Amino acid sequence: MISQFPVMPVMPMMRSLTVWVMGLWIVGVRVHGASVPTFHEEIEPLLHAHCSGCHRSGQSAPFTLLTFADATKHAREIVDVTGRRFMPPWLPSPQPEGFVGERRLSEAEIELFARWAAGGMAEGDPARAPKPPQWPGEWALGTPDLIVRMPMPYTVPAEGRDVYRHFVLPVPLDRIRNVAAWEFHPHSRAAHHAFLRVDRSGDARRRDAADPEPGFPGMDTPVSVRSPDGHFASWQPGAGPRRSPPGLAWRLEPDSDLVVQMHLKPTGKPEPMQLELGLYFTDQPPTNRPVKVAMVNYAIDLQPGATHVVYTDDYRIPADADLLGILPHTHYLGRRIEALAHLPDGVERRLLLIPAWDFNWQGDYTYRTPIFLPAGTRVEMRIEFDNSTANPWNPSNPPKRVRFGPNTTDEMAELWLQLLPRAKEGQAAFDKANLERALRDAIAFNTERLRIDPQDGTAHVNLGRALLGQRRQTAAFEHFRVAAEVSPTLDEAHYYLGISHRLKGENEQATAEFRRTVELNPSNTRAHGNLGMLELNAGHIDAAAAEFAAAYRLDPTDALACSTLGLIRLQQGKADEARPLLEKASQLDPSNTEVQQGLKFLRDRAR
Repeated sequence: MISQFPVMPVMPMMRSLTVWVMGLWIVGVRVHGASVPTFHEEIEPLLHAHCSGCHRSGQSAPFTLLTFADATKHAREIVDVTGRRFMPPWLPSPQPEGFVGERRLSEAEIELFARWAAGGMAEGDPARAPKPPQWPGEWALGTPDLIVRMPMPYTVPAEGRDVYRHFVLPVPLDRIRNVAAWEFHPHSRAAHHAFLRVDRSGDARRRDAADPEPGFPGMDTPVSVRSPDGHFASWQPGAGPRRSPPGLAWRLEPDSDLVVQMHLKPTGKPEPMQLELGLYFTDQPPTNRPVKVAMVNYAIDLQPGATHVVYTDDYRIPADADLLGILPHTHYLGRRIEALAHLPDGVERRLLLIPAWDFNWQGDYTYRTPIFLPAGTRVEMRIEFDNSTANPWNPSNPPKRVRFGPNTTDEMAELWLQLLPRAKEGQAAFDKANLERALRDAIAFNTERLRIDPQDGTAHVNLGRALLGQRRQTAAFEHFRVAAEVSPTLDEAHYYLGISHRLKGENEQATAEFRRTVELNPSNTRAHGNLGMLELNAGHIDAAAAEFAAAYRLDPTDALACSTLGLIRLQQGKADEARPLLEKASQLDPSNTEVQQGLKFLRDRAR
């Protein structure tokens, strides 16, 4: 007689679905009309769909979630992190257009995990288990067309400051390839995020060779090392393979290096990191070129205890374009991120909302359906910060004053847009607007760096370069002079001093600075090229040829060095040396009329 035995009351907050009956815990009763789920029939399919991609051997998660034993061991954690929407890691709120690769559980799925755990974690019938997912080896898209990897690992120190470092991966190609997709494997828990760059000059390779450890240090990427045109090319833990939309593959040429700029965090023990990159090619060349736009605020100054502090920036769209993707970035004190489009007709449209930022799961987001933004649209970035003890991610207790800076204990406020102009004229409008904005941002950024460290020679050089781009030659020269003074072995400081002297017609001083540059860095291609031009203008043909030969040897893609050396050889009567140089120069720059005339001369003479 069941009525003679006590029945444990259901605890609403615990969602308990178990009942004490006749000395046994009976599982599978119905409470409020909901049956208790079982593992194989209802929970295992959710784990396969949303969790096991990371929670399996060799991936970024700290434990596996592949079996009934795995799930029961971590059931309490599963209920907790899914209920708080901490897992699966996905920051943006739902967007009408949707995002590619959304990792989001529905309310019903979250409830399913909770009812299974509260109901006693029944296994169910193994015969009804779903077929386990088949991962094609360790690469989500199958075996890549090309895998490049670091020849040896770099060890992240157990403690200390965050590490910013560039790693160089030579690419063995015999022809131009179009990259349709790529997948990044750092094989290290110290990897916080990474950006993929391309270098055709060999500069990154030379810097790597000069450093005793793998790669070379710093947040400053050499000017010759650039992102694939218009692509974010970023990676964060949990990110899967990246695919380019049809027509937007990016070109990778022979003699190129892939350069991975990485942010690495000490984990409490020495952590080896040996990254590898899988590339997937397509025969379809790019038919369009997207553009990237940055909104940044460098004026961050957060007092201890400050809450609900908002920093903004905006960008006016110069031509009709489709918004393909968006990339937000801040550090631990950032709490809420919003992007708004103020359309020319007065309508306001939300592009992104992250109500609870998590620094550890940042990423970029591609829209399933691109968003049309007409010319004149003003895109606004709004990032809210919390520097109080109420912020669970605050790295300082008690809170400290925090300003803009590159370290994770500093702060940043950035929002990047990836746009596809609808017309070629629009492409030119974006390029012009972005150049002006890049110079403005470089000035603001490096001014902040010099506030932090007035002796930062690289910041002086970068600030001078931006001022030079704005034709503020006197101010630029002063920063180059100070850079050479505080960092006398910094070759870039002397190089830009040489440029400044050339612009003022001071050829003797320019020559001295370029020669000093080459002494410090014999691989500085641009210094050799400038020396060649100065020697040529002075009538020193042989000396000029030697400098252009050095520049071309260091960078076979340098069209000016190649063409000028070819024309010099032609002038010297060395037709056999001139012909291949001029033919290569014609490929590098078909619009060079002097090269075309030189080739015509050689053809006429051969008749």
